[in-house]
Amino acid sequence: MRARKRIPIRLTAVFVLVLLIGICAGCSADDAATAVQSQGRDYGETYNLNEGDTMSTAFFDMTVNSATLQSEIDGFVPTNDTDRFLVVNITVKNTFDSDNPIPMSDADFQLSYDGADENDAVYPESAFAEDQLPASYEIAKGDRTTGNLIYVVPDGAADFKIYYYDLWDDDFEGNDYWLPFSVTA
Repeated sequence: MRARKRIPIRLTAVFVLVLLIGICAGCSADDAATAVQSQGRDYGETYNLNEGDTMSTAFFDMTVNSATLQSEIDGFVPTNDTDRFLVVNITVKNTFDSDNPIPMSDADFQLSYDGADENDAVYPESAFAEDQLPASYEIAKGDRTTGNLIYVVPDGAADFKIYYYDLWDDDFEGNDYWLPFSVTA
């Protein structure tokens, strides 16, 4: 009778070993750890959207409504004479599956453009103008907010894109999103 008891234990051990090998086949220890940490959350994808698309992230939908280049805003001018303000009007809607509001920051939306240093993130300027989004704010479930992100860019900069990546409370990084937009005169 002892042989019968050992067979199910051996079969179970073999089954678990085969399952673990199958799950981790072709992935590194880091990949396996990330898969466990993800807890069902999406990660590792880069979404290169098209101009006019809505950026749908794990937390919100964001749309670029308009963008203009300006040499002066409310009496303020860029420090460098060859720079301009890029004013990007956006709408962000909380689509996260939680009753809690989502915390937002103007630094959530980095800017890229042709000629920008790939190693330096371009963040919005601190709030100084009317209709500019504050440094931090919250959006209640189902609500939306509209406002301006103001960046300083060199004269002649073109092919603008806003970059965002999902960052969870536990510092888990989800997907990346790139949304191009045009500047109107």
